[in-house]
Amino acid sequence: MKMSRAVMVSMVILLITGCEAQGSINCPEVFDDVAPCVSFLKSNTKHPSEDCCQGIKTLNGEAGSQENREAICLCLKQGLASVGDYDPKRIPLVPKECGLSVDLPPIDDKTDCKNVHWI
Repeated sequence: MKMSRAVMVSMVILLITGCEAQGSINCPEVFDDVAPCVSFLKSNTKHPSEDCCQGIKTLNGEAGSQENREAICLCLKQGLASVGDYDPKRIPLVPKECGLSVDLPPIDDKTDCKNVHWI
């Protein structure tokens, strides 16, 4: 899977800045988990990669509390804002395509992470 140079640079900048959400969720780790999904979210691939699915499964395991889900959402908002154009409607497709029974909402810069509830 090839990521555009701009996407890779953006992800590196976010990793270096070490932005932190709340609780035990670490944004650079969230970015690392979802970076392989960018191609799918940008509609460049028909299905998420195996690495993307592994990252989503990792995040799902960390999303045990509402506080962690909110923190993951905030990290995703922050990270996705740096990747350029992507289709927020493809976010709910990722867990489904990866065999998880988790409902993720579309996430974009207008998403209120306090009101995001994963099922």
